[in-house]
Amino acid sequence: MDAIFKQKLLSLRNPGTPKTFGEALMGETPWIKKDAVKSTLMKTPSKETYSEKVQVIESLERFAQEKTTELQTNIIKLDGGELHVRSEPGWDDLEHFETAENLKTHLKLDPRLLEIILNGKRPKVVKVLFVSETFRSWEEVSPELKSGLIDELLAGFPLKTAELFERMIRAMKLGPSEILIYPVEGENEMDFAKDVMEIAAFYQPEVIITLGAKATHRILKNNDRLSLVHGQFFNRRMGERGNFQVVPLFHPSIIETNQNMKKTAWADMQKIMKHLKKLP
Repeated sequence: MDAIFKQKLLSLRNPGTPKTFGEALMGETPWIKKDAVKSTLMKTPSKETYSEKVQVIESLERFAQEKTTELQTNIIKLDGGELHVRSEPGWDDLEHFETAENLKTHLKLDPRLLEIILNGKRPKVVKVLFVSETFRSWEEVSPELKSGLIDELLAGFPLKTAELFERMIRAMKLGPSEILIYPVEGENEMDFAKDVMEIAAFYQPEVIITLGAKATHRILKNNDRLSLVHGQFFNRRMGERGNFQVVPLFHPSIIETNQNMKKTAWADMQKIMKHLKKLP
């Protein structure tokens, strides 16, 4: 008994290194040990759990967007309280064009490139408006022109990237008449963002897909990191013409040079396909 007493006394005089923050703060206590054991048995939340949380958040955002559009107010009344939806920046100063020809004369892009990308496009038939960061010059594009959809994509990307992007579009089950591409910036950093939105107002696509950070920032009017917002649906106001959906994606050039990005890009594309009812 004396030996046990002496051992305990020595342990109090020369305490060992605490094993947990709780021991360091409170000393050695039975309840801390019990909690420490419990903590080691706790499972790390799985990817499925995080995925479910993301889906719940996105569903809530969609619900709020639909209700604010339907009720024309940012306050949604619920049982037991109210949901206040933050107003997002929109596009209120867009001009109205009766015909495609009138629209073309207003746009700042090279008319030769306009002829390629707008040829055969019709309002409400276009499902997706892709917004690239810049376009290539006519001098770069013209020697590479072939025929079909690839010509439209060559305006925005070098041949290898254009071919990859064409495969992405076809994987999304989109035909040439259902897509349109336009840059957010022209020569000498000329801002084409308003042109993009006037094209959207005229052709009325179901989704505007921004390709890369610059296009995303210009259309959404924010500086959120693309790595945090890609694949998400954002509701924006288009003056008196209602609201529109914007989905940011990584730029095809990044997907082309980084094989790991292909899986991320495909997951984002599938969300858009479901929205367009291209997937069951």
